[in-house]
This record gives sequence, C-alpha cells and structure tokens, in this order.
Amino acid sequence: MRFKKTSLHPALVLLAVALVSVFFVVACGDDEDTAVSEDVGTAEAAAQATEEAAAQLGGPKYGGSLKIAMSAESFGLDPALFFSTVDIIMSLSFYDNLIMIQPDLSRKPMLATSWEANDDLTSYTFHLREGVKFHHGKEFKAEDVIFTYNRILDPELGSPGRPLLEGIVNMVALDDYTVRFDLDAPNAFFPDATASHIMRILPADVDVARLTLEEFGTGPFMIKEHLPDERTVVVRNPDYWEEGRPYLDEIVYQLIPEGATRDLALKNGDVDVVFQLNPQSAPGLDAHPETTVLKSSLSGGLNYALVMNNSIPPFDNLLVRKAMQAATDRETITQVASQGLGVIAYDHAIPARDPLFASQYAPPAYDPDLARSLLEQAGYSDGIDVTLYTADINAGYIELAVAFKESAAPAGIRVDVERVPADGYFYEYWSVKPLTIGSWPIEPNPDALLSLQLLGGSPWNGAHYNNPAFEELLINARGQTGEAQKETYAEVQRLLIDEVPRIVIANVPNLLGARTDVRMDPHPLGWLLVTDIWLDD
Repeated sequence: MRFKKTSLHPALVLLAVALVSVFFVVACGDDEDTAVSEDVGTAEAAAQATEEAAAQLGGPKYGGSLKIAMSAESFGLDPALFFSTVDIIMSLSFYDNLIMIQPDLSRKPMLATSWEANDDLTSYTFHLREGVKFHHGKEFKAEDVIFTYNRILDPELGSPGRPLLEGIVNMVALDDYTVRFDLDAPNAFFPDATASHIMRILPADVDVARLTLEEFGTGPFMIKEHLPDERTVVVRNPDYWEEGRPYLDEIVYQLIPEGATRDLALKNGDVDVVFQLNPQSAPGLDAHPETTVLKSSLSGGLNYALVMNNSIPPFDNLLVRKAMQAATDRETITQVASQGLGVIAYDHAIPARDPLFASQYAPPAYDPDLARSLLEQAGYSDGIDVTLYTADINAGYIELAVAFKESAAPAGIRVDVERVPADGYFYEYWSVKPLTIGSWPIEPNPDALLSLQLLGGSPWNGAHYNNPAFEELLINARGQTGEAQKETYAEVQRLLIDEVPRIVIANVPNLLGARTDVRMDPHPLGWLLVTDIWLDD
C-alpha cells in the first residue's frame, strides 16, 4: 500500500519538514510571551517560504471547483452550537478564528495578528487584524470578538465550548483592534482555546436566529447554496484578508451517507475528495489509477473510544467498567479497525507524542479472566449482555464495534452490535444509550480535549463523567508550566485509567481519499484548511 503523506512537490515536502523543526512549539511553554512572539514570527516566515518555493516550482494554481464527499449528519451552521463533524469542517470555509492550528501543530495568526500574556498568565491581550470585513460588509473589530465569546459563555445557549471560556471574568476592548481577556486564574492554554472550532468569530450585529441556515463570517469562501443533509456550495471570497488565498473558485460539500458510495463516487470522478476515509477502503483507492490515499504527515487524527454512560446501569458500576477495560484487546482491535495504521491509546485523550503524556501509566493488559472476576464481583456471575450502538459516520466505527465484540466474548461480555442510521446518531444514541462508539480529533491542547470530553456539565461529555477531583486537577494544571504541569497531568491520566469513564482504544491517523490532481496536506486533527488546497489540472 503506497500512502502519500502529501501531494506537494518533493522539494516542498523537504521544505515543510525543515520548517516543522524550526517552528514547532508546545502550547504550555515556560515563557508564554516569548513562545507567542516566536510562534507568530516563525509561522509567517514559514508560510512565506513555502509560497516562494511553490512559485519557483510552478504551483500552486488558481481556479477550479473541488467536490468533497462527507457523511450526512449536518445539524446547523451556528458555530457556538457545532456538534457535527460535517458542520465543523464546512465552517472552515466561511469563518475564521483568532488563531488556527496548522498541520505541523504551530499556531497561525488569523484574525489576531499577535497576542501576549501578563507574567502570571491571568490576562491575555490580543491584537486584531485591521481591514477585515465580514461577508455582509461589516468591518471586523474587537466588539465582534467580545460578542462571540459572550454568546458562548451564556449558560442559556448551552454551547459545548463554554468550559473553555469559563475562566474569563472580564473582556475589554482597549481600542477597535485590541481586546484583553482577564481570567480568574492562570491559564497557559488560553491562546489555544481560541483555535477551537467553536470559537469561529461572528459579527456583533448578526441576527442569531439566522445562524442555523446562513453564515456571517470573514472566511475565504461564502455560501452560495445550502441544502441541509444534501449539499453546500461555497464560492471564493474576492475580498479575503489573506493575500493570494484561496486558490479554488468553488467547493461543493456533497453529503453521502454510505462510505462505499463515497468511495465509488471518488473512483468515478463524481467527487474529488472523500473526507475521513475508512482505512478499509484505502487499498482499493490506492490501487486505482486516478485516485490516491493521503495521510497526515504528523501522527494524530482521531482517538476512537467506547463511550460508557457512567450515569446509568450497568456502567454506573466501576467494576463493570473495569471489566470492559480488561476485556479490550487493544492491539487486535486497533489492527482491525485501522488496517494497522493506528496506535493503541490508554483510556484518555492525550497521545504519546504530547510532552504531557505519562508513559508510566497504562491500562491493564488484555485479560478475559480478570474481566470475568470483576464482573462476578459486580454481581454478574453469569456474564453480562450489552448493546453497542454504532453508525457509518467516521472511518472505522463499524469495524471497531465488531472487533470489540470478538474481544469481549471470552470474558463473558456478550455484545450485540446494533448499527443505526448516521443521521441523528449523536443526538439519539451517543451520550443517550449506555454504550456507543465515539471519536475525537486529537488537538494539541490537552486542556481543551479533556475539558470538553469529561468535565461535568459539558454537552460533549458523552460518558456523563462527574468527578470533582478530576476537575480540580485539570484547573490546577492550567496555571502551571514545566515539570509541575507534567506531574499534574500524569495524575490526571492515572485517574482516568483507574476510573475508566471511557475506553479510548486507538489513535487513528487522518486519511483522505483524493483524485490524483488534488494538492493538499491532510491535517493531523482531521481539519480541512481550504485556503491551502489547489488543483493541478
């Protein structure tokens, strides 16, 4: 199998590798001010160097329409209420953040040109880009940032992003292009929170009732047609603030529920890209003369988990959750679900490449006898019957469910895999039923990952986990740096392995199927940076 990590010219690949070594930064560095200034400067220099190299090699090219096939599960275009992968990815076309995480995990200044923190990390000042206009004509100013974040913080709205901003006690527009955030405690992760997909910037004059079906962004494309659960067409924004971008004239997001149908559409040339390709499909597309498989150049992608609802039987019983953990053959399940491309995970969201990963803590090895013993202690001497709900939404969901069923059988855990429609899966099954499959992009901000997934009250806490000790550790880590922060995160990982709110089985790379004339670098977080895509046709 010949996976292509990038479609760029080999010289650009070498350049990108060199740039990664120069400007890769860790969000929780000891000197926030220095890290921020270096990150901004090197990111801009890297972008300029890449564009100069591309120009010398005869690319990239302008024009063309790109058709992207995605699973059909669109719930609405309001960034503060994003729930569906489809909506999140499409929004990258028409909205901007203050900061965007790049494929090499560096921070790129977007609507913010620079930012700095005070000495104790309790206040951040962001300097905003001038001359930017929203698609409906309003000039972008500090008032728009404050409006956007205040709306996310409104408890009546119920935004999943609220846990990331709850530490804000005051927002001040120092002038039209400078905004200061005052926090209730030190937070080394705050800049990266602004890169979350929920933090797309809205205009202060927007009629929020229109956000479900319309967009009001500053992004590189504007919506021409939006038919929910069918297709969305976006066209190039001629007044986009980033000079020379985007390259494409148009993007068509085609929603196709079945993975096999998406693959066939790619082979037939009806679409140009299959977003989040199932690893099972990779050999056939890679062997096809007019299609290829693209893999992110950095490890990461999605973590795949069994989501146990800790608030209802039988998973409100810790012994049952531990039995499920012991009955999980991670090596085999990862091999089956990812075709050998993934790596095993350790029941929390932090990947091994993260500097905060604690290698000294790991779940128990696969042990069906231990699982049987734990079930007996929990009152299930004859084993247990569970239903695992899954759908053909993200790559590998079905295969993971079937592989877990086989893994759990010797432990007396009898799994009925129930495949349900993709439409409505996250509202009707995930977070509602006792046992489901879930996944999450592995962001470089572990605080955002764990806050959104596991803090009590978070709408995305599908496990319904509520532990004050966990919350205290997470909050304390925000005000720490260096070894102190690393020690706190090690305790966080130990706690999650011990309490097993979710069984995070594997980290699977981001795979895309594409026509051979598509030039793009798949993002390790599973995002589509549409400003960087072009067609070599």
